[in-house]
Amino acid sequence: MKNAILVILSLCFTAVTVLGQSSHKLLRQGNKFYDIEEFGLAEEKYRKSQLEENQSKTSFNLGNALYKQGRFEEAAEEFQKATAGSMENIEKAKVFHNLGNAQLQAQKLEEALNAYKQSVRLNPNDEETLHNLMMTQQMIKMQQQQQQQQQQSQSGESNDEEQENQDQQEQENQDQQNQEQENQDQQDSNQSQQDSTQIQQGGEFDSTRLEKQELDSLDAIKLLEIIQNEEQKVQEKLRKFNSNRKKQDKDW
Repeated sequence: MKNAILVILSLCFTAVTVLGQSSHKLLRQGNKFYDIEEFGLAEEKYRKSQLEENQSKTSFNLGNALYKQGRFEEAAEEFQKATAGSMENIEKAKVFHNLGNAQLQAQKLEEALNAYKQSVRLNPNDEETLHNLMMTQQMIKMQQQQQQQQQQSQSGESNDEEQENQDQQEQENQDQQNQEQENQDQQDSNQSQQDSTQIQQGGEFDSTRLEKQELDSLDAIKLLEIIQNEEQKVQEKLRKFNSNRKKQDKDW
């Protein structure tokens, strides 16, 4: 029984060893393809190695192969996996540095900035990472300024459009009021002419109209002129009548 257990343990150890050797072999093959810039073939070997034994180094190398192919978001995912592994600070700083580069290329500025900060904490003497960190900070600042300018521009356009609509509405209201006043003046003028014609023809002015509507100043002036003219005609008739009576009395 003990011998059987030992055999089983020996077989398991052998299988793990074979898998480890196979994974390591695939990793080395991937590195060879990477060195000659066959990044697609390198990716294939790294993925196979990753399936057999998932190591931080494999994820890091796979991320590099993906980055070289311009697949930055996929590369960032692999670099993120690699940061979870146990390694020296210098090595992990390199992983965070490459993670920042991938996220920067993917236009994820805030994420890239955080990755560079992590790298600098692990290795403060890396001038390249410091440079990338400062550059990313400037890019974020410029982006924020552009967004503010765009918002101000849109706000100004919105205010101008609102003011233009308001001015247009006020102009339309004014035009409508002017048209209504013009129509009313025309009606008043026509009515005044009709009233004047009626009086000149011996008709009577329709006083009931005054009870049904208010006269404006123009109507009142016209009406007063008509009344004064009629009074003058009456006075003239009376003078002629009295003059005739006096002449008859003398003769008679």
